[in-house]
Amino acid sequence: MTPPGYHPRDVEAVRYFAYGSNIEPGFIHERCPSATNPVVGRLDGFRLEFNVYSDVWGGGAANLELDPDAHVWGVVWEVDRGDLAGLDTFQGHPTYYRHEDVVVVCGEELVTCTTFRVAHLTGFVRPTDDYLERVRSGMAQLGLPEEALEILERAARPPTPRIST
Repeated sequence: MTPPGYHPRDVEAVRYFAYGSNIEPGFIHERCPSATNPVVGRLDGFRLEFNVYSDVWGGGAANLELDPDAHVWGVVWEVDRGDLAGLDTFQGHPTYYRHEDVVVVCGEELVTCTTFRVAHLTGFVRPTDDYLERVRSGMAQLGLPEEALEILERAARPPTPRIST
């Protein structure tokens, strides 16, 4: 007998690529208690930018911008489809962040995942120290490569002003 309110799609696992604060296990579990099996992954063809303002953090939040010469490190989580709806609410989907299917390199395997992205933004929004510490903590806990931290730190710095003479 099927329990009332049960929908099979609610328990299907979805692979979700996290590249910002959702890397950190404690933070993702607040919004997606079902998040399991974190695997370090590299997303090619994008660069990490801070061009989105977050009301939650009071500053910049990580975002992906297309760049054929770059890549972003993150974590692939398995989450229940029902929990993904809760994450949608937190991320502002579909009004702000939108789902985007991406292919992530996890060791020798190519994994199709969903991620969140705001397209076509320009400018720099300084991330808060709390936000950056949350991301750094997740990177350390889950064993992301040193390059991941370097990419984060580079993206978190304001652009160098250029003066034409």
